[in-house]
Amino acid sequence: MNRKKGWIIAASLQVLFLLFIAGSYYSIDYVGKEIKIKTVPVDPRDILYGDYVTLSFDISTVPVSKWKGDRESLNSGQQTVFVVLEENKEGYYDVISVHPDKPDVDDQQVTLKGKAERFWGNTTDQIQIHYGLERYYVEENTGKALEQQASDMAVTIKIAPWGAQKITDLKPL
Repeated sequence: MNRKKGWIIAASLQVLFLLFIAGSYYSIDYVGKEIKIKTVPVDPRDILYGDYVTLSFDISTVPVSKWKGDRESLNSGQQTVFVVLEENKEGYYDVISVHPDKPDVDDQQVTLKGKAERFWGNTTDQIQIHYGLERYYVEENTGKALEQQASDMAVTIKIAPWGAQKITDLKPL
């Protein structure tokens, strides 16, 4: 009898854990702050997953001058960073600063977590940041149409207070 109770408790905990994961993802829609970022789509296709659009955000390349940590730490490969964004006059979010640790921000700012590495361009040093949002899956056979529709697009992202983030919309400018 005790063995049966143990299996029921173990199975219940697993179900609750899965419900928590799903609930935390869907709760981003309700409690997340919505931001818009400019992007340029590229349309690849994956045999297993179907059509998706690779997004190149305006906020993915940042001058090293916005880095608020030790510059030598950027030379060691990918590093977890926290990017502070603030809305501009046009309604899109721009990078204010990049930090090695999560900073305190005011109500007009949001923080996105990403992986950064420094690269040297022709004119200035820059930081390349990957947010984990660069691949957006679309309905089958619509990726090419999105790519041809516009070279510049706006992506809408929701960011939850605990840092979770997801793309909610992709539209031409």
